[in-house]
Amino acid sequence: MKRRIWIMKKLVCVSLAALLCIFALAGCGAGNTEPSAEATVITAGPAGEPAAEATAEPTPTPEPTPEPTPESVTNIPQLQAKEGFMEAKSLEGIDPLNDKVVALTFDDGPNPVKTPELLDILEENDAVATFFVVGNLVEQYPDVVKRAYEAGNEIGTHSYNHPTESWTKLSADERLAQYAQANDAIEAATGLRALIDRPVGGGMEEEMAAEIGREQIIWSVDPEDWKYKDADTIYEHVMDGWNGGVVQDGSVILSHEIYQSTVDAYARIIPALKEQGYKFVTVTQMMQIAEIRGGSFGYLFKSAPAAGAEAAAEE
Repeated sequence: MKRRIWIMKKLVCVSLAALLCIFALAGCGAGNTEPSAEATVITAGPAGEPAAEATAEPTPTPEPTPEPTPESVTNIPQLQAKEGFMEAKSLEGIDPLNDKVVALTFDDGPNPVKTPELLDILEENDAVATFFVVGNLVEQYPDVVKRAYEAGNEIGTHSYNHPTESWTKLSADERLAQYAQANDAIEAATGLRALIDRPVGGGMEEEMAAEIGREQIIWSVDPEDWKYKDADTIYEHVMDGWNGGVVQDGSVILSHEIYQSTVDAYARIIPALKEQGYKFVTVTQMMQIAEIRGGSFGYLFKSAPAAGAEAAAEE
């Protein structure tokens, strides 16, 4: 009996010991409460080898859109952009096939008093003109030419010292030298050289112009303001026509800003032409308009065809 009780006690002790071991093992697993590190994603690499750790692809920075290269505004060789020369004026804001356009041109300046007066009139009427300047006068009044150019007007050469009597006797090289010397003065005043010339008195043979190789700008309307120094007369000659020259779409008008009568006349002429629906353009703009309208001209450029003239001729 005593032996059976002893055996029973042994079994109970063994059972209790076993239970305590089980609880101890369970307690070891439950005691690890620290969070595990975030899993690193691994993708399969070549031949089943682990690849580099995958990372988020950065958002690509968009490539800047390249600025379009500006194309030449015209196919006219003389008006192609040249380093150190003024650029041909753009046709922005002008409808070359439908707008009525006229180019005002003024010779023999600059004048220190009258040219600024004329520039004021142009600015007041939102108009532009082309000034064919004499080189030795540009040297005396560079600020006047600079102001004209910076206001959006065009500058061309009109010889260096205006040799009226001898001009037609000069060789091509001598005339080119006159233009070059005038351009030296223009460059000193504005920082750039002019693309276009007006021969003294309009004297230029086409063969010689071709030899010179620069556009020679003549005119289609001459009110002879140099002869009739009266503002009313000049006004009538421009607005009503004179010696066969009538202002119309595409006209190039010759005048001289060195006369007070001319300046006074244009204080009336410019608003009057504006009232008739004309837009004022520079010579290089008129040259481009002539090209677009299908006009043909050589070195002796006079006047652009009227708006729609080509289309009307084809009907």
